[in-house]
Amino acid sequence: MENVSQTIIDKQYQTGIQLISYLNGKNELTLLNEAENNFRKNILLSAASYFEKEISDLIIEFAKIYSKNNELLIAIVNQKAVKRQYFTYFDWDRATNANSFFALFGENFKSTISKIVKQRSDIDDSIKSFLQLGQERNKLVHQNYAEVVLDKTAHEIYSLYQSGLIFIAFIKIELGLNKENRISDIDTKDKYVKNSIITTRKLAFIKRAKYKLPKSTKHSRFK
Repeated sequence: MENVSQTIIDKQYQTGIQLISYLNGKNELTLLNEAENNFRKNILLSAASYFEKEISDLIIEFAKIYSKNNELLIAIVNQKAVKRQYFTYFDWDRATNANSFFALFGENFKSTISKIVKQRSDIDDSIKSFLQLGQERNKLVHQNYAEVVLDKTAHEIYSLYQSGLIFIAFIKIELGLNKENRISDIDTKDKYVKNSIITTRKLAFIKRAKYKLPKSTKHSRFK
């Protein structure tokens, strides 16, 4: 497997696990319970914040690429489409799909990507994980943070984060922000390995799939 760097969330999770293990080994039960509760909250907020920045940054990057770095367009996109807008992109209450986000790029993009998601259970599962993590974050920050005890373990939250990274990578590829072949440019979906996953260099924990794909055609969906 390729040696790739970890994200700050991976490092935070590992540090938290080490602390929990240490307290457990010392039989510090009171401190252990407190540490586990704080660990769950911290990893949840950190992962949700990480995703927010990733989505916000990719929209700005998308504007830069397709406007050829037009400063005026980038400025208005940042002010009106990105700044304090992230939580309007998705239906966090139902948390079943990302169609509202896809629609921001037009009905043609939404239709194309929605069809791909229906054919790819890995991407569909990733979207649900991404949304569920955001949903859990919203519940936490809108309740009494100090007193709330999360139902999910730190491992379960971290697993949602890992799964959600696939959605981030998929969107970057389909918007033309990465050099990998877009699924929407491939006429024959069977050329993709069954049940394989979209990856980027950031996904150290996801096994890289080997695709035999034709060269990517010029993407004209946003022309």
